[in-house]
Amino acid sequence: MQENRQEIVHSNMKGLLEEVVLAGVGVLLVFLGVFSKVSLTNITAVGIGVFLFYVAYESYRTKTGDPKDLTNDGGEESEEEHESYDKREVHTEEKYEKVETGRPEHEIFQLKRTEFAPQQQPQHTRTRISAADFFEEKQSISMSLAEPQSEFNNLLLKVLAIVKEVCFAHSVAFFWVKGETRQLIVEGKISDSDSFIQDRKIPLGLDVVSKIGVNGQPQVVNNILPETERDVLCYYKNLQNIKSFAGVPIFYAGDSSAQSPIAVLAVDSKAEDAYGDETFAILSHTSKLISSLLISYTEKYDLFADVKLVEADSQLKKKISMQPSVPLIINALAEELENIIAWDSITVVLFDESQRAWAVASVRVRGNDRFVSPKQLIDFDGSIVGHSIKTNSMQTINLAQHSMVVFNEHERSSEILKQGTLVSIPFSSGGKCFGAVVVSNRKMNSFSKKDISSIQSLSTTIAPSFEIAELNMILGEHIAIDELTGTLSKKYCTARLNEELCRATDREEDLSLVFVSVSNVNDIEQRYGAEGKDGALVHVARHLRASVRPYDVVGRFDNSTFAVILGDTIANDAFMWAEKLRTAISGSIVTVDKRSFSLSVTIGISGASSKMTSDDLIKNVSHVLEQAKKAGGNIARVF
Repeated sequence: MQENRQEIVHSNMKGLLEEVVLAGVGVLLVFLGVFSKVSLTNITAVGIGVFLFYVAYESYRTKTGDPKDLTNDGGEESEEEHESYDKREVHTEEKYEKVETGRPEHEIFQLKRTEFAPQQQPQHTRTRISAADFFEEKQSISMSLAEPQSEFNNLLLKVLAIVKEVCFAHSVAFFWVKGETRQLIVEGKISDSDSFIQDRKIPLGLDVVSKIGVNGQPQVVNNILPETERDVLCYYKNLQNIKSFAGVPIFYAGDSSAQSPIAVLAVDSKAEDAYGDETFAILSHTSKLISSLLISYTEKYDLFADVKLVEADSQLKKKISMQPSVPLIINALAEELENIIAWDSITVVLFDESQRAWAVASVRVRGNDRFVSPKQLIDFDGSIVGHSIKTNSMQTINLAQHSMVVFNEHERSSEILKQGTLVSIPFSSGGKCFGAVVVSNRKMNSFSKKDISSIQSLSTTIAPSFEIAELNMILGEHIAIDELTGTLSKKYCTARLNEELCRATDREEDLSLVFVSVSNVNDIEQRYGAEGKDGALVHVARHLRASVRPYDVVGRFDNSTFAVILGDTIANDAFMWAEKLRTAISGSIVTVDKRSFSLSVTIGISGASSKMTSDDLIKNVSHVLEQAKKAGGNIARVF
């Protein structure tokens, strides 16, 4: 009698296991179909999933019986049902019993027996499992707005939960295999133990999971001795009395040439001989399912990355089209790169006209690491970045294995540049290199082909802007009139200063040079935009032209400063003229796009002495102008 009961329990459990597996696979296929972007996959996966679930449900309903078929017309229970129920009913207070296997007593493990308590209500009112038990609420599984990585991890945990349940496992875990770094990465796990290792990275060793990850062969171990458990299993901190283990490799199905597994799926149990051919079949099908999910989410990740790149490219074009100045271009590039790649430093190297050499134009660093600074010169002949610019080619460097400096000798103390990966990509347009963007990450092999392609794409987008800026600078040297203010350009203003100095020397006349600088021009631009700044400069230029004599010279000397050459005028008379100009500008109002504001100017003045060169005169005026600005501005001072 006892043997019959055990056979019935075993048969019921086996049947239930088959039905749960069918239903679980069906539900997963439905999920895969719902989230797939390919219409053919949608239809196929949903159709097969619904069919498998229907088969499982019909099988279960047939075994348990429909409630309306449990009674006869007279309200009495059918004899077959009554007999079947009597066979399943077990009245006992024992919860465990030993299974006679012919082994020594200390090797015999205990099975929990299925217990059916006596019914206190009519037998025909037993609860049925409904189809709703196999579905989650739509809100809990809707991940269409999630990143592909998060979405895959969510579904992976659901798959692991099903595997743990159908395999009666103590723990089930999914490990990535990183051959280049010789590591196992714990991506997902469900365990009944509190001693599952907390570190995500586990070095590849001689344990069974590592062996599966290296040789790609499945493993089933059904008698793990306590003294060897720590050597066989690598993912527990303490002994767990694990007796059985099963693990299978997972390959990337999209690459037919792949020889090494990319992941390992592992389960374990505290019971001996817990796993066999049935477990292997379950894990084998699950590994194929996960492999198919990886293909789907790899494609979705690539699509997601492409969308982010398109958005970044669009934003970058929008920013540099508004005001294509070099500082704005490099800042816009760095901001967009921050959003699409993993980085520890982003550095831009350009040619510095003031130093006549290649130098760091911009640098962004995570943390407080010591690094190169803006304006630092590049070792053009002996550095990685110099070689990248010189050859106009991309450089991808493993920093731990490279002895060549990245920028210059000053970087030696930087921890960022001692390990990890570095990519240097030049700004190339029309076959000419205008500089390079250098991105680094402390992790090895941290930049994928997709990441490098994204950096190249954004670099290609801004390269023509550097070419345009260079052409504008060259063009500006040959244009006499400043387009915005209508005054002379710096080059022609300096040429006229040399002419007037020579004239004053020959005729023994006086001459004064005046610098008029718009105060707080950066604050004006920040508050009122580029239009406000331009409006302020045009406003001051208009006052200057209205205040000078026909033969005096007015030019735009730099971004916010005008130069005025007053012939036959001593410094004191120039000061009186400058004070009237300053007062007039301070009392006036600038109107730009229906917005009004006032402004002030700071003025520096210097008279020319005999045989003084234009460089000396400019130096004197620049010095006194800086002194006036440090004094608070909105004043006029004479050298």
